[in-house]
Amino acid sequence: MRKSRDANPFKKMPNILYPDEIMDKAYNRAEKIAGDLRTTERGLSLPKSRIIEDNKIRTTSSVISDNLLQIVEKTPSIDHLDPFYREILEIMVGSDEFKKSLAAINWAADLVKKLGMQYSRKVKKAPTPQATSIVRKEFIGRVASILKQIYPNMAFLGVARNKLKNMPTVKDLPSVVIAGYPNVGKSTLLKTLTNAEPEVNSYPFTTKGLNIGYTEEGIQIIDTPGVLDRPIYERNDIELHAVVAINYLSDMILFVIDPTEFCGFTIEEQVNLLNEVKRTFKVPILVAMTKMDVDEIEGLETLENELKGFDKIKISSLKKEGITDLKVRITEILDEQGLLSLLNDIE
Repeated sequence: MRKSRDANPFKKMPNILYPDEIMDKAYNRAEKIAGDLRTTERGLSLPKSRIIEDNKIRTTSSVISDNLLQIVEKTPSIDHLDPFYREILEIMVGSDEFKKSLAAINWAADLVKKLGMQYSRKVKKAPTPQATSIVRKEFIGRVASILKQIYPNMAFLGVARNKLKNMPTVKDLPSVVIAGYPNVGKSTLLKTLTNAEPEVNSYPFTTKGLNIGYTEEGIQIIDTPGVLDRPIYERNDIELHAVVAINYLSDMILFVIDPTEFCGFTIEEQVNLLNEVKRTFKVPILVAMTKMDVDEIEGLETLENELKGFDKIKISSLKKEGITDLKVRITEILDEQGLLSLLNDIE
């Protein structure tokens, strides 16, 4: 049984405040506390100034370090991500830079906290009210310098958050991934199987976005234009990561072949792609020979010989021929893997 996939984990990432915003937030909090302290006693004696400046230092340190730590703690750990989302992260923003930025934020939070304690002790030893103010300003300057140093990391995480949190969630359902060359009838088949217009979700690794539909039984059918529609040697690095990501989604592959070759690709090319998909994906493959409503398909006998050993079925999406048998076979394949229990759990 496969591991359950959580909803988009990046939706939990907090809003990233930039240095000026964090400093303003800390300043306002510190001034409020200082104002409350000033009203309790008139005049500015040395002990009083120490108390006020000490509280401003400790409040500033706490607000800033807490805000930075919140970023680290509420951002999902790459090492604990579902493999699918780990690949998405790599494709969209880069795992190394993501880890580096989180480490920089964590470093800054720790350092600001330590500086707060250090300057709290220092201000208590200041000889005059003016000296306490100088100590606090020195502390603020050092904190501002630290935040300036990690600004690129904060900006990176801010952009990453906006990209990742809006990424559509692929449901944790038994999933059939459609593969095959362009124009073989994949989109039409998707609509036929799901009896509805599919959802089109924009993912970074597809040309047109993932097309997702759901059968009456709740099976998730996913078409992947721009990913599983050409040989591996034609793909760039991002698309290769995309193949890996899609691999984590698939419980079975529905490979569509056009025996008429009206799609613009020969039977040999289509079978070669099928064999490549078989080598890449370690899941059951069902071959759908589509456009069977066309009279006298010359390459049909050749294709059937090439497909010996493959689980296959003949269909016509246009005339709805073989669709019922296709649905039954898909259900059987998923049931053989024990995946239909997921649907029962949801119900």
